[in-house]
This record gives sequence, structure tokens and C-alpha cells, in this order.
Amino acid sequence: MENRLAVAVSVLAPPRLMVARARTLSQFVSVQVAVQLMAAASGILLVRALSKPEYAYFTIANSMQATMGILADSGIGIGLSSIGGKVWQDRHRFGELINTALRLRRYLAVIAATAVGPILVWLLISNGASTFYAATITIAVLLALNYQLLAGVLIVVPRLHSQISRVQTLDAIVAGSRLLLIAAAYLVFLNAAVALFAGVVGIIGQCIFLRHWTTDNIEPHAPINREDRATMLGIIKHQAPNAAFYCVQGQLTVWLISVFGNTQSIAEVGALGRLSIIFSIINSVMVSIILPAFARYQSPKVIRRRYFQVIGGFVLLGLALISATALFPGQLLWILGAKYMHLGKELLLMMVLSSASGLIAAMWSLNSTRAWIRYSWLNIPGVILMQITLLLIIDVSTVKGVIVFGLLSLIPTLLLNAFLTLSGFANLNRDLALFNESK
Repeated sequence: MENRLAVAVSVLAPPRLMVARARTLSQFVSVQVAVQLMAAASGILLVRALSKPEYAYFTIANSMQATMGILADSGIGIGLSSIGGKVWQDRHRFGELINTALRLRRYLAVIAATAVGPILVWLLISNGASTFYAATITIAVLLALNYQLLAGVLIVVPRLHSQISRVQTLDAIVAGSRLLLIAAAYLVFLNAAVALFAGVVGIIGQCIFLRHWTTDNIEPHAPINREDRATMLGIIKHQAPNAAFYCVQGQLTVWLISVFGNTQSIAEVGALGRLSIIFSIINSVMVSIILPAFARYQSPKVIRRRYFQVIGGFVLLGLALISATALFPGQLLWILGAKYMHLGKELLLMMVLSSASGLIAAMWSLNSTRAWIRYSWLNIPGVILMQITLLLIIDVSTVKGVIVFGLLSLIPTLLLNAFLTLSGFANLNRDLALFNESK
């Protein structure tokens, strides 16, 4: 009787587990869709309300903030995921890891702001902004960066503890407050600087809640862990050049159009990017559910299966979005407003670029979560060679040209990530055996 019961339980458990996982995922996605709809509403309101010069300033500011954020990370996020996936159940030990990451990220943030801040001011002024206005926008960007980096470390705690409702609450705080403030400003006075400061308010609220909630799972006053610091510095040493390159590559389309184009072209590139909002929803699922689980897996078979399931999902999603864009370009451009209705061909190219970027970002996220980054530096010479060639044959002063440039520049990165994945799979059994021996 006991044997029969055990067999029954073993048969029924997997379907029940699958149903539970599906229910958790559907609940998360439904709430996340609402959050992203608020974010999309904010973005579309800005596209429609701001003049093309103002939206160009907003696009430049967001691009440079993203650049500073990547430089200020430089592999710390990889260390948090790879180490945190092993120590997240130990409150004191997890606190040591978090405080170590915060200390290192502050140092890197100062370096990033010092290096990139003057470039931001120069780009704004060269595209028509006054010195005072450029300084105001830069202050907003630096404030957002400060709180964004704090939240970026602390958010690892609820994610690794699978506290999905808390993660969603934090996302809603940022998106909801930003939408309300932008809508209120629209009725009074709205420009690029006001829109940026509206985002700062939401991030500050997120940090306040995170500071309060994380005390349940970490020791806030835990000391810096020398071993974690050494591990992270080792990752930073290998990753910093790659991170610096990634931040250039990721924002290169905006930079090129800012230098060689004009404010109208900058605004058009930024506006077209708003229509790839679906990838923000998928990215939220990746960061909040899939990657923390992927970091905890210890079975080589499960790791391989989950990897291909995620990548296959991204491929199918990209193909569906590209097909929808090809069939209904006018309806999608209507969302952006009459100022952008002439960008039908550019919209299709942008959706192909967004889909390819989303796929490669997913591959990189999965690889870095397992710390499969040993040869990631090869991306730098590969992409530089490709982009030098492309600059000789493509006119990057046009919206179409800069999108094609960005799309073809992804080829070396795609090939490298495929190589990192295969290398990681090949060494899975050895790495897991070494980890188990060290426990």
C-alpha cells in the first residue's frame, strides 16, 4: 500500500508542480503587464507631448544614464547572482555579500559619473540645449543613477527568495508614480528635465521599501566579506573592459545619430524604441523569476533544458512581433502620433533589431548567471572590426542607416554567446562537482 501511494504521489507531483509554476508565472505576468502598460503610457505620453528637440534631450539622457549604470556594475551583478545563489539562505552571510557589493558599486559609480557626465553635457549642448538646461538634466541623471544602483543591489534579495509579490509592488511603485507625475506635469509644464525628475521620485520610493523589506532576509550591518570582495574584483577585472564596451555598443545607435544626425533623427530613433515595450515585460519575468531559479539549479540536465526553453521562447516571441509589425505598421505608428507616421520601414527594422537584441540579452543573462564569461572579452575585437567595416559602407546620419548599423553589429556578439553557452555546458559536471566538494 505504501509503495502504491509513493508511486501515485510521484506520478501526480510533477503535474501539480507544473500547475503551481504556471499559476505563479501567469499571476506575475498579468501584474507585470499592468506595470508595463503604465510604463508604456508614460513613454507614449512623452513621445506625443514633447517636441522633437525635447524628446531628443530625453533620449540622450536615458542613453547616458544606461551607460553609467553598466559601467557602475562591471560584473558586480554577476557576482551577486553566482554567489547569492549559494548563500541566500544564510541571513548573515547574505548580508555580507550585499554590503560588499554596495561598497564596490559606489566606487565604480563615482568613476562612471566622472567619465560619462561631461560627455552627456557636451551631447546636450551640441544638440541645442543651453548650459543651464544641460546641467539640470545631468543632475537628474546622476540622482537617478545613485538610487538605481542602490536598488539594483538590494533587489537581488527578494528575487533570490522568490518574493514575487514584493518585486511586483516595487515595479508598480516606480511605474505608477512616474505615470502620475508625468500626467500631472503634462497639465502644468512638461519638458525633458521634468520627465527625468519624475523617474527619480519613483526610484527613491523603491529604495525606501527595499531598505525596509530586506532586513527580513539579510543582516543589514554585516561586515564586508573579503572572500566575496576578492571574487567580485576578479569578475570585475575580467568583465570591466567588456562592460565598458557593452555600454558603448548598447547605446551606439543613439550616440551616432546624436553626433552625425540632428534632434529630429534622435527623437525618431528614441520614439521607435518605445514600441518594443513587450521586451520589458519579458525581461521582468527573466530577472525576477527565471534567472534566480536558473542560478539555483544544480542538475546539469535541468540547466540545459531550462536554457533551451528560455531561448526558444525568445525566438518565437521575436518572430511573432516582427510579423505583427510587417502586417500592421500604420496602427503601431499611430500610437506614436502624426510626427512619426512616415517611419514604416524604419519601424520594421527597429523591431528586428529589438528582437535580436532581446535574444542576445537573454543568452548573455543566462550565461552570466552561471558565470560562463571566461572568454567574453573576445566580443570587443570582433564587434570593433565589424563596426569599422560597417561605418565604411553605411550612412549613419539617417534613422534607417543607424538601425541597420546596430542590427549588423550584433552578429559577433550572437556568435560569442553561443560559444560561451557551449563551453559552459561542456564544463557543467566539473564545476558542480568542484562546488559540492568545497561545501
